[in-house]
Amino acid sequence: MSVGWGIIGIGKVADIAIAPAIAAEDQSTLAAVCSRSLDRAKAFAEKHNAAAGYDDYTKMLDDPAVDVVYIATPNGLHAEQALAALKSGKHVLVDKPLALDLNDAGAIVDAATDAGVRLGVGFHLRYKATTRAARDAISAGRLGELFYAEMACGAGKGLFPYDTWRADAALSGGGTLLHQGVHAVDLVAYLTDQPVAEVTCMIDTPGAEDVFVGSCRLADGTLANIASHSRRAGTRPDWTVFGTEGWLDARGGTSPAPDDTLDLHSDDGTSRLATSTTSAYVTEVAAFSDAVVSGTEPIASGLDGLRAVAVADALYRSAEERRTVSVELD
Repeated sequence: MSVGWGIIGIGKVADIAIAPAIAAEDQSTLAAVCSRSLDRAKAFAEKHNAAAGYDDYTKMLDDPAVDVVYIATPNGLHAEQALAALKSGKHVLVDKPLALDLNDAGAIVDAATDAGVRLGVGFHLRYKATTRAARDAISAGRLGELFYAEMACGAGKGLFPYDTWRADAALSGGGTLLHQGVHAVDLVAYLTDQPVAEVTCMIDTPGAEDVFVGSCRLADGTLANIASHSRRAGTRPDWTVFGTEGWLDARGGTSPAPDDTLDLHSDDGTSRLATSTTSAYVTEVAAFSDAVVSGTEPIASGLDGLRAVAVADALYRSAEERRTVSVELD
């Protein structure tokens, strides 16, 4: 089966990551793209060998060649577009965050269930070889009892300009926490297989933060520090997880680029567990196509996206109220 992809929102990520990842995947094709500008859509389609370009996403949803819709529009548009795509019977992969509030995120998850289609969220770090090897090592008990983790994401404003939709609160919903930090939110829960239960957060500028730092308690009691910033590109994209029998060090682990490494440090010395050889976006697209073909749940599911929205909401409430906040997810 060949999986036809449609992209709504043809910004930088779609251009440099998702469209090339679809082209690199044997069972995937780029069937259509959509932009507010028909000229831009047609130019993007020509560049990436898509069959069609649209300036109205509802028309793209009527295209029978489109099986999967990747939503790469501003955060505030995710809910409306995801619901429309799901109700049209398309499988949907939404760039993070799934939505800007829990009600919308829950409605998206419910719509996917009702439609009987696959729903995924763009937590591409889950697809890295280093991430998978770390999760396996932790699950196998190679670290002993976990007690602490730390991770951070950073990208300068030159890479993702903030004078566009990111400056509009209705479209962005916030600052670096939603643009990048939710990757750390999701990654710590995925690695440890433990949801975030409570958080304490500080941000530099309310409403449009450039820096956020959150301290978290996971459901099993493990503590974690997570952070993100938009002040400078090229900063250290690493993460570490500590246990009573050893600790994991992922150099480059919060970057989607390949060539990151994972080392296990223990009383017996240091061993290399994995090196990523492929962009996380390529493995993400391939895995989602596999989920569509096989009818299985995506590695980063809609429910995972819903949980990340709940944690982000708690982090923002903590920063605003200057107190520790429990993560609420009915």
